[in-house]
Amino acid sequence: MILHTLIYRFADSVTESEQREFFDGLGELLLDSGHIEGFGWEPHQWLPVDARSRGMTGTAIAQYAARDLETLRTFSELPHVAEFLAGWRSRISYEAAYANHRPLTLTGRHPMRHTEHTVTVDAPVDVVWDVLVDVEGYARIFPPTREAKIVEESPEHQIVRLVVDVNGELQSWVSRRDIDHKRHVIAYRQLELAPLIGHMGGEWRAFPLTETRTQLVITHDFKPKEPVGGKVAGKFTYEEADALLCGGVERNSVDDLGAVRDEAERRVAGAAAA
Repeated sequence: MILHTLIYRFADSVTESEQREFFDGLGELLLDSGHIEGFGWEPHQWLPVDARSRGMTGTAIAQYAARDLETLRTFSELPHVAEFLAGWRSRISYEAAYANHRPLTLTGRHPMRHTEHTVTVDAPVDVVWDVLVDVEGYARIFPPTREAKIVEESPEHQIVRLVVDVNGELQSWVSRRDIDHKRHVIAYRQLELAPLIGHMGGEWRAFPLTETRTQLVITHDFKPKEPVGGKVAGKFTYEEADALLCGGVERNSVDDLGAVRDEAERRVAGAAAA
């Protein structure tokens, strides 16, 4: 896999709404091309030192993935890609730096793991989105989830306490879900961590393929807790805990995607029969 990473610096005259419109259009262009396997973007997280930085401090970062360098080249040479960029250059002012590279492996005590899983759903994106946002309904469609209770929410976020069967043991944790209704993206992260976990976060993403089909993606960024006295949670070596988490993420990703797909397709079938 080859990643194309971009750092954008928008002029002060460019509004947040225009930036979001730009990235929404870019994401649609990428994913509709048939050459790109995934896309994401985030605004820059500012630090006080950024005001004194001598280098280029970006406004936002974006990244998309292609199977290989030749596929990325084919996409970049499509005429409508140049037309899209030229159209936006005529509307707003921005600078961009980019690099093509393989996925990075971060060095350190123990690197963060990243996974992406996807499934195609025969349902409109709005139906899939309704399933994803209904977090208290997860206990009904995800067999390991025994309870999902919202403890705080707004139109843009949810804080949820989950009780989940993990390898036959009930565990509880609190997660925050930041909800982007326009992009159909839910970014989640554990605030109160499960016993083995040092970090767990990721995204649900729903991309409309047609009016009746949706590409559903779930990503995970995770790592076990650092060992204390050579053990994680007093039971496992770091390698054992890492293997348990990797296996759990793999199983749950496949199962959760399938559960959302089945529920969305059931709702479509029910509406058609009504």
